[in-house]
Amino acid sequence: MMNNARQAIAYAASQLGFSGMGIAPAQADQGNTLADWIAAGKHADMEWMERHLPARLNPELVLPGVRSIIILTYEYPRTDARATSGRIARYAQGEDYHKLLAGKLADLDETLQWYGGQQRCFSDSGPVSERFFAAQAGLGWIGRNGLLIRPGKGSYCFLSSILTTLELPTDAPMPNRCGSCHRCEQACPTGALQHGSCDARKCLSFWTIEAKSPTPAHIQAQQGDRLYGCDACQEACPWNRPQAQSYIDPHLLMPAPLAHMPAASMQELNQAQFEQLFTGSPIRRIGVEHLQHNISGLTPAETSP
Repeated sequence: MMNNARQAIAYAASQLGFSGMGIAPAQADQGNTLADWIAAGKHADMEWMERHLPARLNPELVLPGVRSIIILTYEYPRTDARATSGRIARYAQGEDYHKLLAGKLADLDETLQWYGGQQRCFSDSGPVSERFFAAQAGLGWIGRNGLLIRPGKGSYCFLSSILTTLELPTDAPMPNRCGSCHRCEQACPTGALQHGSCDARKCLSFWTIEAKSPTPAHIQAQQGDRLYGCDACQEACPWNRPQAQSYIDPHLLMPAPLAHMPAASMQELNQAQFEQLFTGSPIRRIGVEHLQHNISGLTPAETSP
């Protein structure tokens, strides 16, 4: 029966555009890595990570009776679509993936309900250690940049998780294949990556997206022309070498107005214009003032077309 449930969810996921699926036992031991990372203050001012730590370490607190965690991958573009100044992280070039994937996960929830399961579904939106469980589910390994790296596919993907009370057949983890490569650490502009851990207090993605305080001068000096996020560690990873992608959801492609608007023009946006330009985009959540703060750190040459 549970083999049938696994086959059904795998088929449904592929039809919905998910590129991979793996299943891990909900009670897999996460060790002390996350707790030690937070204790060291490497989560910066993202206090919600500390607040939700018990649930992240114990999925039973998220879904009582949980037995299995299904992890799904969904591809996003590998190429930078910006045709002018100002870089935007690839994952944020199109529509907000949280909303895009929520409906797909709801469909998969219905499939599992047919087999008697109770579920909770997330896509980077709940207290679930999705990268840890993705590695446990054999989808790849966690690289020195802290991201899930998949052989032949790299790290340019979203992760979604389905916690279920069904005890489904699980997958085996694969060995870490980073070897002696340290290119991601060497490529990080601010030295945020060390010993396989990312220190958010130094990370440009944190400062251009999550931070609630002004960017320190020594961090801003390394920002380059980044407006939102940073892909430096992904761009340096050999597993992300250029390769054709069989399918990219058109909702994740950058709209032409954003692709061609120079950073200098974004600096002049008022609130209404900002909301119109970024309707449906994850960038909208940082607000016009934060975006303009990010732009203010660029040199004139970096804001011009």
